[in-house]
Amino acid sequence: MQQNTANMTPNQKYVTVTQKLLPSVTDRNPYLKDQVGQAIFEFVNMMVPPERAPKITGMLIELPVDQIKAFMGDLQALRDKVNEATTLIDQAEKQGLNTQMQ
Repeated sequence: MQQNTANMTPNQKYVTVTQKLLPSVTDRNPYLKDQVGQAIFEFVNMMVPPERAPKITGMLIELPVDQIKAFMGDLQALRDKVNEATTLIDQAEKQGLNTQMQ
């Protein structure tokens, strides 16, 4: 039976989506990156500007499996990782601008 996600909070919806996938988050899963990326993209897209969501999702699916499991189990952990990725991108862009100005 499929749950109606329309009346759920973002946290409830996230848990509903990710809990189905969590058992398959292992090094042996050849589809891990695709599955995780598809599961989290909608939530990442709500946290950052749309042009950054694909880049940040890509960064997150490259993390070690233990870190992926951590953010797949908790929306706040995903927010923290998204904030870390955003900071890294901001720093890289700032550094790129400083290099161009010199």
